[in-house]
Amino acid sequence: MKTKVVAVSLALAVLVGAGSLLGQKKDQSQPPTTETTKLQLAQCALKVNGMTCDGCPGMVEKGLSKVEGVKTAKVDFKTAAARVEFNPKVTNAEKIIASFNKSNPGFRLELTKTSGK
Repeated sequence: MKTKVVAVSLALAVLVGAGSLLGQKKDQSQPPTTETTKLQLAQCALKVNGMTCDGCPGMVEKGLSKVEGVKTAKVDFKTAAARVEFNPKVTNAEKIIASFNKSNPGFRLELTKTSGK
C-alpha cells in the first residue's frame, strides 16, 4: 500500500512541475521573493598611497575585502586608484577608509568620489 501512495505523490509532483513547463505563468501581482531581489550596492573611488610594486594592489584588495560590507575591490597600480563596491546598509566610504587605514600600515586610502549604483 505504501508504494501506491509514493507513486501518487510522485505523479502529482511531476504534474505540478509540468504545469510550469507548459507555459503556466506565475502570479505577477506578488512581490518578488528575496531570491530575486537584488542587493543595492554603492561605489566609491579611492586614492591609494604607499604602493611601491606590482604586488601592492593585491595586498590592498585583500585588505579591502576584509572590511565588513565590502563586496568587491579593484586596485590599479598605475593610477593608484581603487574602486570599491559596498553594501550601504552596512558601511560607507568613510568607515571603509578608517577600517582599512587602521588595519593596513604602509598604505593610506583617501576618498576621491562616491556614487550610488
